[in-house]
Amino acid sequence: MSAKFFVLAATLFSSVLIDSGNAWTARGCVDLDSSTFNKVTRKFRYSLVKFDTAFPYGDKHEAFTNLALETVDATDDLLFALVGIKDYGEQDNADLGKRFNIPKEYPVIKLFVGGRMEPIDFPPDEPVTRENLRKFLKRNTDLYIGLPGCVQKLDELAQTFMSTEDATERQRIMGEVERAEHETEALDPTKKSYPMYLSLMRKIVKAGQPPRDVIHEEMKRVEKLLAGKLSEAKKAELALRTNVMLSFNVLNGALKTERTEL
Repeated sequence: MSAKFFVLAATLFSSVLIDSGNAWTARGCVDLDSSTFNKVTRKFRYSLVKFDTAFPYGDKHEAFTNLALETVDATDDLLFALVGIKDYGEQDNADLGKRFNIPKEYPVIKLFVGGRMEPIDFPPDEPVTRENLRKFLKRNTDLYIGLPGCVQKLDELAQTFMSTEDATERQRIMGEVERAEHETEALDPTKKSYPMYLSLMRKIVKAGQPPRDVIHEEMKRVEKLLAGKLSEAKKAELALRTNVMLSFNVLNGALKTERTEL
């Protein structure tokens, strides 16, 4: 049974339970318990799991389940799962809560990666929104996560740019971005993204220091600006620049794996 078929089948089954009022799960997600957790998550390269109350609701829950519904058909490699924990009665899944040190300040979101024993925590001080969940996945997986302001072709060129130390190759990549910009229609909404990619590439070439350090410093600079008093238009522009900078992150081994668009 393929991973995608498993998700669709489990989601359909869950939908029946929802209609009968006997479960809390949501379309696009799979509900897990102590007996199914390991069996299901090991079928996927990545499993994004939300530990929550047994009957979750509200903006955070909707952000998670809406993103799951958006991406369920996009990739076989990513599972969205829910674990409902009861601290009363039969205390369903309390053992999973103890196993993963889940505090009672729900929700807690963790990314389980391949065969790794330790999951990656979604930052507890970061708002649970669809955009932040996308950024979290983009930082920690080699799946293609389309963020506002990003262009898949340019993201791939950015990754190649970051993976080479050859000056000639970097110049070739910048030339390709410039040509693509000129070929893009003026009314194309992605047109304004091209200068952001180019400016970051030029900054890296000029800096003469490790590319990761350049991006890290630029990220800190932009975050500091965003924390200040800015017009809404400027904030929106810098938010897009932040998204583009995430495209310059290179995960270990990420470039060796075909990326899937979400």
